[in-house]
Amino acid sequence: MPMNLTHLRAFHFVATHGSYVAAAAAAKVSQPTLSEQVRLLERVHGVHLLQRAGRSVELTPLGRKLLAVTASLFAAELEAETVLARARNVMQGELRFGTDAPINAVGVLTTFRRLNPGVSIQLVSGNSADVRRRVLAGTVDVGIIADETPHPDLIARVLGTQDLVAFVRQDHPLAGSKVIRLRDLVDHPLIIREIGSVTRRSIETALSAAQLQPEEVLETDSREAVHAAVIAGLGIGVIAEDEFNDDPRLVLLDFVDPIPPITEYLVFRRDKQRSHVVDAVLGCVGGG
Repeated sequence: MPMNLTHLRAFHFVATHGSYVAAAAAAKVSQPTLSEQVRLLERVHGVHLLQRAGRSVELTPLGRKLLAVTASLFAAELEAETVLARARNVMQGELRFGTDAPINAVGVLTTFRRLNPGVSIQLVSGNSADVRRRVLAGTVDVGIIADETPHPDLIARVLGTQDLVAFVRQDHPLAGSKVIRLRDLVDHPLIIREIGSVTRRSIETALSAAQLQPEEVLETDSREAVHAAVIAGLGIGVIAEDEFNDDPRLVLLDFVDPIPPITEYLVFRRDKQRSHVVDAVLGCVGGG
């Protein structure tokens, strides 16, 4: 039975992005179109590959086996494009760039765009765990994350470090001090990112080491939501320093306690034949 690559690609996008909404945005097609392509793949072959779990999707056992195949298939496709691009000696194509904070990608992407105007850029944001997963799956070429966990299929290059800071609304009781202690997070509501965020992991590790446990924690799904919650007066936000938005309603607080800084890494797959686009990114950060 002939294999429909369009249907396979639709499945691969949904499987690697974890939802039809995110997959449709990445594939630049409508969600109904993507859903129909996956449905046709399942119907033609009489199989069940994906199952909905709320707003996300989960792979069936067969779906996991097929994902391993499609990951290799589309990686080979990218390799073929790389070979042909290098033969033309022209830098074209698309850079799929993931980051745990858009501000961290600005410098690299500005240099890349200046040197490679023929390459289109797709910027994908998420927490470190999400971006790392996408790089491993091959749906993102390069990622900037604060997750130092080693993986045999990934290469990580240190980009720099930044301190963890807190911030409050200007009328908060701690606003006038300009500094904050870890134990202050016990007495006031703490606003942090979701599980998978390195910022959350760092502050929880510091609190645990100090044997402190906040009484009230508000979890959000983005750093923008952390800022919005603090502006609304819901508590103290904790983020990496470079992610702080300069807003007259907010006051930045430095931690008095010694907290290890967050290290940002540039990560990419350990492929035998690296993409020419990835090579160009490494050239922008002094790598090769």
